[in-house]
Amino acid sequence: MRRLATAALSHVGQAEALKHCQDFVAALKDSDSGVRYTAVVYLSAARSFSGPSPVQEHTAEVAELLEDDDPGIRFWALETLANQGFASAPQATKLQKALEDSDPHCRVAAANAVSKAAPELQEEAAKVLAEALNKHEDKIFRKSGAEGLGYLGEAAMKYLPQIIGTLQKDDYPLARAAAAAALGQLGATAVAKAAESLARRLDDAEQAVRGACRGSLRKLDVGTALRSSEPALRGWAAEVVAGRGSDASVYGEVMAKLLSDESKDVRYWAASALSGMGAAAAEFAAEVEKAVKDPNPDVWPHILRIISLHVTQALDGACTAMVSHFADDDAHRRRCAIRALGSARDSALPFMGEVAKCLEDADVGVRLAAIEALHCGGKRAVRKGDKTLAAMARGDPDSQVRREALHILRHYMIAGKFGLDGVF
Repeated sequence: MRRLATAALSHVGQAEALKHCQDFVAALKDSDSGVRYTAVVYLSAARSFSGPSPVQEHTAEVAELLEDDDPGIRFWALETLANQGFASAPQATKLQKALEDSDPHCRVAAANAVSKAAPELQEEAAKVLAEALNKHEDKIFRKSGAEGLGYLGEAAMKYLPQIIGTLQKDDYPLARAAAAAALGQLGATAVAKAAESLARRLDDAEQAVRGACRGSLRKLDVGTALRSSEPALRGWAAEVVAGRGSDASVYGEVMAKLLSDESKDVRYWAASALSGMGAAAAEFAAEVEKAVKDPNPDVWPHILRIISLHVTQALDGACTAMVSHFADDDAHRRRCAIRALGSARDSALPFMGEVAKCLEDADVGVRLAAIEALHCGGKRAVRKGDKTLAAMARGDPDSQVRREALHILRHYMIAGKFGLDGVF
């Protein structure tokens, strides 16, 4: 009943529940851990909208829970103390002890509380967490070490090499992710010093690590990253620019130069950026024309799109170059060449007959790319391959190819010509 009463009272609304702050504080000493837990969770989230929170007067009672046997109660007690800011300063000694709690999550919460309530302890907190980061055999403690350091600002900067080392070498993915996130928390200076390491981890096998790296890299100046000697960092920056659409035009000259970069990924994102910046790409016609011969076929669709819209004098030569790849042994190169012609849309109509021939390619991906390219070229392009499309809709061995072929014929109202209106 006491558990239920505590829980119910915590749900009556902040203003009403805060009138009973003393009752929640009294519940912190209850003999039942469930009552203590519910009470301290409420106090951790309690907010006053009309002056200081009454919880600030009871940090001593909350701090007593740092000796509780239940790590969940200790964790929420630390969160409560952190949320009271400098009002928790008298509990600094207990916060310092909590930095070496047997529970790794409590250590992180203790670092957060120290950063907000006892800044004079930040140096000591950083030292304790860095030791765990470097030496602890338990991977969870290494993770918590990195995570906790992220709260400690300038005090953690001297341990930047250790945090970067964790990002680079730790075999526990969540420790790498925590290190990446901590670098972002520590600010732009830390990110700048770790930028290359963060960029190299953008292809980490774990999504959590990739996401944390991207989040931290957002604090880095893109222009600086574009000039980096690290290909992964230039690639990241070029990708960021590509995501800005027409606003990427301020980086037009840099993107044009990066079309000749040694990294195929950098060249890909540079081409993507140029294709999205509109008419500004026309200023870099020479670089764009040269990129038609890029050894990375993924670049071609972006380049053909630019040429078809803004460098039209080079269109015939570029399309001819793409058609020459239809005979390549590598199916991926054939697919990219076809997609490139599709990206030129009806500007590539004179070459759509060659695309239609690719509908009979042995590779499923090539056949699908050819269907899509004809679709991009419009009804006149589709008519160049309508008989083959009808045959594919009836009998292609791949179900997706059959569906796409039928869909495109219906889209342009050609299906009836082949008796396919009633086919599902």
